[in-house]
Amino acid sequence: MTTELSETIPTADRIVHLTDQLSALPHLRPDPRTNALFGDLVHTVLSAPERHARDILAHEEVRRRTAAVRDLSARGETALEHDWAERIIAASDPHAALAAFPYLDNYVRLTALEVRLLRAAAGTPSAVAVVGCGPLPLTAFGYADALGCPVVGLDRAEDAVARARRVSARLGSPVRFERADAADADLAGYDAVVLAALVGETPSDKAAVLARMAAAMRPGAHLLARSAHGLRTLLYPPVDLRAMPGFEVLEVVHPTDDIINSVVVARRPER
Repeated sequence: MTTELSETIPTADRIVHLTDQLSALPHLRPDPRTNALFGDLVHTVLSAPERHARDILAHEEVRRRTAAVRDLSARGETALEHDWAERIIAASDPHAALAAFPYLDNYVRLTALEVRLLRAAAGTPSAVAVVGCGPLPLTAFGYADALGCPVVGLDRAEDAVARARRVSARLGSPVRFERADAADADLAGYDAVVLAALVGETPSDKAAVLARMAAAMRPGAHLLARSAHGLRTLLYPPVDLRAMPGFEVLEVVHPTDDIINSVVVARRPER
């Protein structure tokens, strides 16, 4: 066993242990135990050297749990957003409640990065759709604040749309929300579309969604798809750049700080 390979074993073992601990919980709603386990998992993923990612992902026990880790991460993130949406809706000062959200800064910095990339590629859009906005639609709010153009949040879950509307009303945001599935959403009216990281449970699911979106988006429109890279693909399934035949990929950015998601910037070619 090489020294470098042996260095990956403690990280792999830690990921296996945390995954099993999370899987054994009675629920994934925020509480001290759940928060600590998710926090430890994210820290373990982010702190591992990039050169170790391939060996950790190839570790037999990690590989067996990859789908479970992604499912836990998705369900945990959804539960967290539902919980904080309700806090903001019920708060006497909703803006103060939003400011207390522990991952607000990550959303702000990721959205700011995407806005810079979008402006560099296409200027300022006239209308933006956020596909998979969720019950706490911070991405949609960030685009509306940064660009000053109409923004619509789309989600297939009725309860997510209902909560997003109530959060938006409490915060005085102009963002509109509609129920729509990413696979059949009408996207022709937008010149920029943002695809949330949780849309598509596997790379093949994402590829199918992107194929439908390419057919629905108008020629010349731009896509910003949230993806993942390296060991971070344990938490979010990556976008397969080889499975985007309806798009011209312009740029891919992999943050190296505590922002987990990568960003794929693409364009729907003119006919």
